[in-house]
Amino acid sequence: MEETNEMKKKISIKVILNIVLILFLVSLFAYLCFSDNGLLDLIKDSKGFNKTWLATAFLCHLINIFIDIYLVYKFTVNMDKDYTLKRAIRSAMIGQFFSAVTPGASGGQPMQVYAMAKQGVDSGTATSALVQKFLVYQTVLTLYSMIAILIRIDYFNSLNKIVWSITLTGFIMQAVVIAAILLFSFNKKITFKIISILFHLLEKMRMLKNSDEKIDKIDKQLVLFHEGNKALYRDKHMFLKTYVLTAIQLTSIFIIPYCIYRAFHLHGASMVSMICAQSFVTMSSSLVPIPGASGAAEGASSIFFSPFFDETTIKSAIALSRFITYYFTILISLPFSRFVKKEKPKN
Repeated sequence: MEETNEMKKKISIKVILNIVLILFLVSLFAYLCFSDNGLLDLIKDSKGFNKTWLATAFLCHLINIFIDIYLVYKFTVNMDKDYTLKRAIRSAMIGQFFSAVTPGASGGQPMQVYAMAKQGVDSGTATSALVQKFLVYQTVLTLYSMIAILIRIDYFNSLNKIVWSITLTGFIMQAVVIAAILLFSFNKKITFKIISILFHLLEKMRMLKNSDEKIDKIDKQLVLFHEGNKALYRDKHMFLKTYVLTAIQLTSIFIIPYCIYRAFHLHGASMVSMICAQSFVTMSSSLVPIPGASGAAEGASSIFFSPFFDETTIKSAIALSRFITYYFTILISLPFSRFVKKEKPKN
């Protein structure tokens, strides 16, 4: 009875936190839209938009999603020859949706693994494919940000110390994550040791049962995971292709603010400068454990893009950018968020 009451209490707290978070997200977006010089004021003035550049911004985000779908397919079919592009579309969109609505995008990959398992993909294969994809993405993002800092070191040095520290911390954390994933990806003994310690600790804390049984099951999946990683790096063509596509994917995201800048009939700022600024926004806001980094992304955008937009356009630009990259993502991925029925095993 006590356990039931405690469970109900935990569920109630989660529901309250989710409601508060949703209200915060709605309020923030409403402020950017309905306040003075907000997005609504700009929409009322039909001449305020260059529709070609606005359409280009949406197209760039769609390119990002199409590449994401293809990479999910490519990494998975590399280990499971029966995997299809149709399945990849659903699993990739499930990942997009749950990454958007969970803190720090933490729910995206676990939900993708679950969805892919329902599609008949071995969970070890699904995990390996998605971790490989994540590793490539994080590596390219870190390299991208490093190049951006070097290109615009003058702009970076002009930032106040707090903003500079936050951005640099984001960069360091990305590098640490990559190092940790590389270690887990190629050293089975260390990976197994860490998992064993973690599972036994959780069992002692009464948060997990039958840890030894679960560890044995994971050990079999780790074999698939490490074999898949080694296969990726042996295939030079696959290796190069995924890194190039991921670089194009990031560029398609980072160029959106420039498209919005041009959509407002603004000139003078270089495309490279605004791409660099967006990479700084991504690095600094990635530290915040809130769905879509909401609040942090808007705050970082107002700092890094203030040299490019004036007071009459900055709020509209941020609202439009967030709608395209965040709210629009939720809208188009929502229909895919319902999980598929478990497929029957092949004879």
